[in-house]
Amino acid sequence: MNLKNAARIITLACVVQVLGYAYALPGHLSDPTWSDHAQFHHVLGWIWLVGLNIAIVVFAWGPLQKRDRSSFWVLVILFLLAQGGHFIASVVVPAGRPSEFWYDYALGTTMLIFAIGLGTGWRALSQPGPE
Repeated sequence: MNLKNAARIITLACVVQVLGYAYALPGHLSDPTWSDHAQFHHVLGWIWLVGLNIAIVVFAWGPLQKRDRSSFWVLVILFLLAQGGHFIASVVVPAGRPSEFWYDYALGTTMLIFAIGLGTGWRALSQPGPE
């Protein structure tokens, strides 16, 4: 596999994550138990998540395609922040996590897709010469 395939897989994970959170957003905003301030932070968090995923896609299709190894490590860090955020938050605030476990499975699957993209990129970078 090559770096373009890695970028495609990573992009798929980003799109799925953004659309998944966009699907959940209206339900949280209409929840009467959430204060206006909590809803503000939820929207703000989604905007940050979109921005983070845009940065990931830019790195995957930009510097990574030029075989810039440092961009791979930036993608690893962004992966941990974007894809691991739900799981980190679940540990930090366990009472606030979603009550339905399918969220964990859906986000875990998205995380796995992203990890496959990273693995594909690592293998491509480990091979000599331009692609």
